[in-house]
Order: sequence, then structure tokens, then C-alpha cells
Amino acid sequence: MGLLDTLKAIKDEGFDAKNDKINKSQRLDAGKYGVRLKSAQAGQNNMKQDQIAITLEVISGKDKGRLEVIYISFDEGIPAFVLEKNGRTLLKLAAMVGVEFKNKDLEDEYSAAEALAKGVGQQFKMDLTISPNKKNPDYPYRNYDFEQFEDSIPTMEEDEDLPF
Repeated sequence: MGLLDTLKAIKDEGFDAKNDKINKSQRLDAGKYGVRLKSAQAGQNNMKQDQIAITLEVISGKDKGRLEVIYISFDEGIPAFVLEKNGRTLLKLAAMVGVEFKNKDLEDEYSAAEALAKGVGQQFKMDLTISPNKKNPDYPYRNYDFEQFEDSIPTMEEDEDLPF
């Protein structure tokens, strides 16, 4: 794509050079998405807290190929309600990708990320909602829920009803 084609595509997307910001948000909007687990890696954030970075990739629709990264930490000092939410999120993601944690997998974020990474490639649905953050409006809360795709393979009884 050359200069002219690139600028035309940007204009067609509705970019207003006088009023819009150059860097638009790369984050997904609220909505329901088919996703796959792309990666689960442990590391430290800028506050030196251990965390798991879980990367989900949208698998269909206009946002196909876009990524959503969920950061989960269980470090001391994190409020109890956040720890509980992080725990529920981790367990739900593990269930979506068919990973059953063993005690050794839950010693720390590193072992949990390694265990969760066994589900890389598994697909499921993500429901993303966004709510305001009164203390820091530039960083709204991103809330997730997940569910399995419904199995569309006909059962033996349903096979008999097929016209062919």
C-alpha cells in the first residue's frame, strides 16, 4: 500500500486531522468476541509485582487478529476484592482452555502461567464490558467473562432428521 492508498484508507475510516488524535486506542471496544488463547506468560510489572500476562486473539469479525491482554497478579498489597476477581478470572480461563490446575501449578504466577500456556490455541467466547473509573477516568475498568462455544456437531439422533 503506497502513500496515497494509506491516506485514503485513513480518511475513509473517518479520521479528522483537525480534531482527532494521532494515536488512537488499540484496545478492543466493549462487546462479545470469539477469541483464542495466544499466550500466557509471567513477568513483573513496573511496580515489581509478579503478574501473568494472558494474550487473547480475536478469531473472527471486523476485529479479527486484534489482541486483548489481561494482566493478573496475586502479590501482597493488592486489595482482597481484586485478588478474588483475579482468581475467578484465572480459573475461568483455565476451564475455557481445558487446563486443570494442580497444586504445583499454583505456587506462583510463573508456574500458573506455564500450566495455562498448555491451552494455547483453544478457542472460546469473551464478553468484554467497560465501566468508568472515577479515580482515573483515562483508564476505565475492563471486565471479562468467558464461555465455551456451543458444539454444533449433530448428535446421532439429529443425524436421522437430515434430508440427505
